[in-house]
Amino acid sequence: MRFILGIILVSISLSSFAQFDYPIIEIEATELIVTYSLKWQEDSLNSDFIRQENTLLFIGQNTSKFTSNNSYKFDTIMRKVSNWDEFDVLNSDRNNPLPMSAIFYSIFKTPSNGKLMCLEHTLDGMFRYEESLDLFNWQLTSDTATIAGYKAQKAITNFGGRKWVAWFSPELPINDGPYKFNGLPGLILKISDTQNHYVFDFISIEKPTEKLMIDYIKKDFIKTTKQKFFRSKDYFREDIINRVQEKGASSDAQQRAARNAKKRNNPLELKRK
Repeated sequence: MRFILGIILVSISLSSFAQFDYPIIEIEATELIVTYSLKWQEDSLNSDFIRQENTLLFIGQNTSKFTSNNSYKFDTIMRKVSNWDEFDVLNSDRNNPLPMSAIFYSIFKTPSNGKLMCLEHTLDGMFRYEESLDLFNWQLTSDTATIAGYKAQKAITNFGGRKWVAWFSPELPINDGPYKFNGLPGLILKISDTQNHYVFDFISIEKPTEKLMIDYIKKDFIKTTKQKFFRSKDYFREDIINRVQEKGASSDAQQRAARNAKKRNNPLELKRK
């Protein structure tokens, strides 16, 4: 299954770079970079297998971008590649394997227009959808804690079919956080659902050491709605046998892929309204 998963991860990552001449859309300069650790349980029935990736929140004056650290590294490398021959050289270097991520989305928040934009790559294509930033009805509590040296306050909300507990710091007056979370009077330092199936933990906040733009690669994104996009992802998981068969997988590998896809039953947003 690791081989099949590798095919899927590489295929989705490379879908961003079927050509090497996409223009870069620059939004604004990054002022702060926040790093979070994300731990999540893919199978709701198996608490022994927890995945982990570091994620990044790039904060500008008017916009932020949330993505995985490995996706950011991969994009940075690929922007310097001008053809497939150069890529083949990089990809064949066993001492320096290309960074791979299981997180294929980037989320851009723009408070000035009250919208967030999600860009996500799948084997079906590259998708784009928007929704309101006003997703969260926060309940602030009087509970406090110290997280990474910052005084934090507890807040509670319901989102995506889960109950979430957040710890935000008024000492960092930034109305933002990991994933789509926002709307608190301070940067979110930790947020998790009450079952701890998804846990975002603050690692660091720093200023970039050189000029770094919040941007994205202009591609032929399929504009859709969140509901239609997630229905498409669900269909892909259900049709995994045919999809990996298209990649040349054996019959045994197809069955293993199906069993593993069945275990990936625990998305962050259980409800997509």
